[in-house]
Amino acid sequence: MKLQINKQFWIEIGIAIIYLFSLEVIFRAIENYTIFSWATLRILFSSALLIVIWNFFFSFIKNTKKQRLSNLILLSIATIYSIAQAGFLNFLGIYVSLGTSTQVGAVASYIVDFLESLKLEYYFLIIPVILYFIYMKKADKKFEMGNPHKIRLQLIISFFIVASLYYSTLTLSFMQNPLQLISNIDLFHNTSNSSIAINQFGTTLFGLLDIKSLILPYKDDGFSATSITNEEENSLDDNAWKKLQENTTNETYKNINNYFMNRPITKKNEYTGLFKNKNLIIIMMESANTVLEKKEYFPNFAKLMEHGWYWENNYSPRNSCSTINNEMSGMISLFPINNICTANIYKENTYFESIFHLFRNANYKTSSYHDFDETFYFRREIHQNMGSERFYDITDIPVYYVNDGYWEWPNDADFLAKAMPYILEDKKFFSWFTTASAHHPYNNDSILAQKYYDLFADTNYTDGAKSYLSKLKVTDDAIGVLLDKLKEANVLEDTVIVLYGDHYPYALSDEDLSFLDFDVTKDFEKEKTPFIIYNPSLEAKVFEENTYFMNLLPTIANLFDLEYDARLYLGEDLFNENYSNRVIYSDGSWQDDVAIYESASSSLRYLQDKTYTKENLQKINLDVTNKLRMSNLVITENYFNYLEEGLKKYEEEGKQ
Repeated sequence: MKLQINKQFWIEIGIAIIYLFSLEVIFRAIENYTIFSWATLRILFSSALLIVIWNFFFSFIKNTKKQRLSNLILLSIATIYSIAQAGFLNFLGIYVSLGTSTQVGAVASYIVDFLESLKLEYYFLIIPVILYFIYMKKADKKFEMGNPHKIRLQLIISFFIVASLYYSTLTLSFMQNPLQLISNIDLFHNTSNSSIAINQFGTTLFGLLDIKSLILPYKDDGFSATSITNEEENSLDDNAWKKLQENTTNETYKNINNYFMNRPITKKNEYTGLFKNKNLIIIMMESANTVLEKKEYFPNFAKLMEHGWYWENNYSPRNSCSTINNEMSGMISLFPINNICTANIYKENTYFESIFHLFRNANYKTSSYHDFDETFYFRREIHQNMGSERFYDITDIPVYYVNDGYWEWPNDADFLAKAMPYILEDKKFFSWFTTASAHHPYNNDSILAQKYYDLFADTNYTDGAKSYLSKLKVTDDAIGVLLDKLKEANVLEDTVIVLYGDHYPYALSDEDLSFLDFDVTKDFEKEKTPFIIYNPSLEAKVFEENTYFMNLLPTIANLFDLEYDARLYLGEDLFNENYSNRVIYSDGSWQDDVAIYESASSSLRYLQDKTYTKENLQKINLDVTNKLRMSNLVITENYFNYLEEGLKKYEEEGKQ
């Protein structure tokens, strides 16, 4: 049978492909992804595939006008989705996926802030759909499609040809980047790393693969991570763990066991036990950034900074649900799953190695506090499963607030003043606070946004920055309340205070941030947040090393000389002689004192004359990939519940 090619029909197909591909190219330009790359060719093929598939289904419609309309609908959906993705990355630091649906709901609560954050260049993404609409209006109203059966056969043949070309871009070695964290073929099966996936596949195909992952989730057993081995002598008693490994039939658990059992064993150092038997209060500060260093506005934080240890290069990388996820990471030293609200979704998980359990094992009384309710995050269940003996929120310790979404946040100082008696009733305590006052929005006339607004009246700060600073000063007031209450109770000398920020105030525009002395053009500079450890007996010191919340737990465990297995934590003790000086971001990007690696583009920028060999870079990327993958598996498989029960069983058997 001779196939007669309907030129007009295929012209229509070609035009639709051009417009969809143009949308993707504009997106790449906006996001600073390389245009002339194998990824762009891959996206051209995927654009052709999508148009061919789409038109195959609509080939059953004989009305030419409706078929063009169907292409316009596809292009419109792709355009809206692309703008949303660009907006989410700018506003929350992640590309959205179906796993981040909770964050979509959160954005709806502060939609004005989100829309105001959209950059002007995002609207260039509308150009292809506008041009296609104009084409529709001016093109011939009708053309003969010809024999629909032949048209469908041609579409099927075209599909297999283009699909073969597309598949080659996933597998041919010369089209792959050896420094990419995840291979393109693995990424196609599992799009958990949305940054790399969107760069390599484009937004439209990523959206479809995201739907596929939700319907047919990819099972990762962490097999590649088993190549990691520990060459150091193991001084720990792993007999129960080895017995558990021998009797485990679940391959995923066996691979996780193998990974953690062979991780490096951290040795004690000169800082070990420096705070032994002292009390501890950790405060994770909502939306705190390094503007807190300005002592003329934030005297209480300055007091801690001037008489404590301060890390000037601390980062709090954003991810989906940064507040609760970064709180969770501080408590268990595991990476949150990049594209979901991890702590909420896996709220029933238990972690026997959490910071609460370590202190409970050392005969401390543990408690945790947050001055909001459970509208967004299920802290009561999460904290109890982490090992907090008592959790108090604003329904337990009432202060004024309005639960209207994101408008009138509570006063941290008022809440902390009422919470301190609960802490001080224990002689030996560890308590965790998460503040709320500095939360956005910063474009309203809420009580806290106006409370100290006039203090900044004579500055050149933007209105949004002034509202933010007013709210942040309330958090500084809370630090003052904490110091006063501890001093009144004569326990300040015996108490260590740790402060860190959950994330920078991302609802502020780049203009607002630039007025707060941030170089918004510098890689990851916006992600900087304060981190301080304070006790009156400390000699003030500023540390230059890079660090982040993942290092909180192992560092604290060492300083308090708690009983812990450092192999179970994916962060590091900051005082370990082999400290890597590296921050790992949720999408696999990383930075240290030598270079900054950006995972989405697999690009590297050196910060000094020293460079890495290709082998060293691949080793670092393998370590980063393994940490993220294994952390994800630990959480999704509730691994530590399995490990706790297994160790107890075989430890008991060993005693018999």
